[in-house]
Amino acid sequence: MAAASLFDLKDRAFIVTGAGRGIGAELAAGLAGAGASVAVAGRTAVDCETVAGDIAASGGRAIAVPFDARDEAQCAALIGRTNQAFGRLDGAVVNHGIGLHRDALETTRAEFAEMLDGNLTSYFVMCRELGRYWVTAGSPGSIVLMSSNASFLAYDELAAYGVSKAGVDQLCRQLAAEWAKHGIRVNAIGPGYMTASMKGIEGIYDAPEVKTKILPKIPAGRYGALRELLGATVYFLSDEAAYTTGQYLAIDGGYSLV
Repeated sequence: MAAASLFDLKDRAFIVTGAGRGIGAELAAGLAGAGASVAVAGRTAVDCETVAGDIAASGGRAIAVPFDARDEAQCAALIGRTNQAFGRLDGAVVNHGIGLHRDALETTRAEFAEMLDGNLTSYFVMCRELGRYWVTAGSPGSIVLMSSNASFLAYDELAAYGVSKAGVDQLCRQLAAEWAKHGIRVNAIGPGYMTASMKGIEGIYDAPEVKTKILPKIPAGRYGALRELLGATVYFLSDEAAYTTGQYLAIDGGYSLV
């Protein structure tokens, strides 16, 4: 196979959830730049429209679809609208989520439940609807779940968040094993400290006194750029990963090694 054809996403169509900002916005733009059509999905309509508009202005193809991933009907509607707009649906990056920086002793039951609902149950619902769509259509598909290295490392004040992401990792393995017979692949990416944080913990890791403590613990010596998550995402969604499923890839500058 010619090198130029590797990881080709031309004429493919994907959904990216949580795409109105941060990692999701970066990945949506990156997939569009790789030739794919993208449904920019998220809870804030104006943000999704801005990202989709920027993609279109750059020559790409995108639609904005406001939705709440916790709502099963809205997940199904997102899939239907994407297929209607692009005539196909080849994969999805399930990236939405919220953060909570709270000592376990101070975390309320409601806050813990909210973490599980927003970061795990909604992932299951979105994946289930994707799986139903592809099984019914008799076509293959690829899902990339956005996890975190907090799924297997213990961080201060991230008990609820870490548990929710540990669930994402197991969801990846479970769905990959169950759905391989349908040609559906499921893989996960676990970012470490990045240059942008998710909703709920924005700015915490940018404080100079915090960075002074964190940076020496990262072998690469820096936070990751959002763009550095794109290569793995493209790989998992492409045909080059046709025999890769149920895998977790840490992208954390070596943080989880030491």
